[in-house]
Amino acid sequence: MSHFLSGKGLLASLVLGGLVTLTADAQVTSFDNRQPVRPTAPAATNAKAKNVIFFVGDGMGVSTVTATRVFSVGLDGKLMIDQLPFTALSKTYTTDHITPDSAGTMTAMFSGVNTNSGIIGLDATTERNDFNGDGDGAPTTSLLELGKAAGKRVGVVSTARITHATPAAAYAHVNERNKESEIALQALPTDPTYNPALGAGVDVFFGGGRRWFVPAGMVDEEGSTGSRPDGRDLRQEFQDAGYSYVWNKSGFSGLAEASLPVLGLFNSSHMQYEYDRILDVGGEPSLEEMTVKAIDLLSGSEEGYVLTVESGRIDHAHHAGNAFRSLVDTEEFDSAIAAAIANVDLSETLIVVTADHSHVFNIAGYPLRAKAELPYAIPSFPSGYVSNGVGGGIFNTVYDISSSTGDVFEAGDANGVPYTTLVYGNGPGYRSDRTNPFMDTHPGLSGATPSGPTDPDYRQEAAVPMGSETHSGEEVGLYAIGAGARKLRGTVKNTHAFELMKAALGL
Repeated sequence: MSHFLSGKGLLASLVLGGLVTLTADAQVTSFDNRQPVRPTAPAATNAKAKNVIFFVGDGMGVSTVTATRVFSVGLDGKLMIDQLPFTALSKTYTTDHITPDSAGTMTAMFSGVNTNSGIIGLDATTERNDFNGDGDGAPTTSLLELGKAAGKRVGVVSTARITHATPAAAYAHVNERNKESEIALQALPTDPTYNPALGAGVDVFFGGGRRWFVPAGMVDEEGSTGSRPDGRDLRQEFQDAGYSYVWNKSGFSGLAEASLPVLGLFNSSHMQYEYDRILDVGGEPSLEEMTVKAIDLLSGSEEGYVLTVESGRIDHAHHAGNAFRSLVDTEEFDSAIAAAIANVDLSETLIVVTADHSHVFNIAGYPLRAKAELPYAIPSFPSGYVSNGVGGGIFNTVYDISSSTGDVFEAGDANGVPYTTLVYGNGPGYRSDRTNPFMDTHPGLSGATPSGPTDPDYRQEAAVPMGSETHSGEEVGLYAIGAGARKLRGTVKNTHAFELMKAALGL
């Protein structure tokens, strides 16, 4: 039995002040034939930007965008990402790795300085953990720090821990991404290790990671224990420094401009996957809700704002070999982008969207499109071809068609065993003995045996056995709309994202 959602209701309407228009046939229907509403993106301008919003889909490679499109709006549909008028390909390597991590890539994208994997906010003369014992290199200057120096409000939003590599690279400087206890202190204005480049402080923090703000052994608001080794309760220390602190949906909903600065920590570790968010004890806001709230809180500044928004759990689901949750989180990420476009003035706001890296995730075989989408009649087809058409067929086993008879058949490997459309090059989905995916007893994400590849907990097959699936080294998409977006084109290094945003802001 499939556990899929019956319609997500992503964007009921986004017509705000004539900024966006809706496609005539857009609607939200059942899961098997969904068409979530997406606004049509307006044109960009050459004007100088007052505000910048930098969206990072962590691990959102081109294959992830393609699979999400099929899953969410269909092959012929358009995600919001697809409608951004200026695009480029962005290289992702770090100074020491062909295939990068998020620390080195976010440092490059948000400071314009390419550095080593595992390094946050320090240049390439820095080894991870200073393993050569020669000291750290020079700190980089992030766009958030430049924005703060220019009098702008600044915000960091993530579905990961806010001390995790991608969000941390906006405001911290450490030689090891796993030093999350230290990273939290660099954001606390009253701590001796505070990053002075943040001025009076980051105005908005929304995300997970409460464990690094709560003493080890202390139980937090949702029953989880803290991880801080120094016994300090940073929740209180941030409040003593003037921050409003919230941890659940109720507190989040009550935030207003007078609440600034704000620290919102909605989970002990990473926030829930979007599919599981309804299960959260305190009730978590969605990425779309956090994005809109952050824009609302930051927009009161005469000087403008710099906001970075990360969908961190796209990456985590890929590492777990679970394509379903990765695509659902990408779909939510796309909704957050659409909501941002509907809530800003693009004549003075630049929106940039990209990924820090890709994954060894692919769309395999020659899967036939859904029966209703074929431009010709077919004489025969297996029942599974129709009944397994969940999510536009992207979670199916592969069905192909005979070029001589027109009969549809379930494709098999060299031994005749069916295989799925979505696969990983490596990861926890490795099977030593292949079997029909609908009869497979390989444990799913929950540990239980999934009902088949259409089950949300199913781990897609992987070619190489690994406890965690890995990143990949190919280019990712870089997309832009709004003030200054016209300068984006070609194949660029990921540091170009920083140069584009810096130039648009005139910093």
